[in-house]
Amino acid sequence: MKPSAQPREPQTAGIHQRRHHLYNILAWICFGLGVIGILLPLMPTTVFWICAAWLWLRSRPHRVQFLVGHPRFGESIRRFLERGEICRTGKKAAVLGMAGSLSIWLLVFSPGWPLSLLVGAILATVATWIARRPEGPPKSTTSVAVRLDPGSWNSPASKPAASRSR
Repeated sequence: MKPSAQPREPQTAGIHQRRHHLYNILAWICFGLGVIGILLPLMPTTVFWICAAWLWLRSRPHRVQFLVGHPRFGESIRRFLERGEICRTGKKAAVLGMAGSLSIWLLVFSPGWPLSLLVGAILATVATWIARRPEGPPKSTTSVAVRLDPGSWNSPASKPAASRSR
């Protein structure tokens, strides 16, 4: 039997391709959950879009541009992906959201104590990780520079046109 002219593709290439497809599918799911989070007040958007961006960076990098360029959520996503930063408001919202979700889950479903402890420990671990993330420099509160120059108040250029013509 004559050997094939084309070399066989290594098995790792198939695994690599399947991983890319899986990451892409998971990214679309995270993106969809983030869109739902825009509409539902208790569902986070930024967290799911950060996950989608991370997954797309590993499968379809060109799709990340939309997320980091988003006018409302883009800065938070970019800061987390580049430097691992979470703003203080985001940290508070995440920790309070997890505590509130755990409380509601305990009240509504009344799970047994082993499951309650397991879920509580997982959420406490995630909350600790979030709280320890760097915050980065605070954002500037004003973008307009105000110049107070009392000497210019009496100059002819600062007087209204009607008073200059008299």
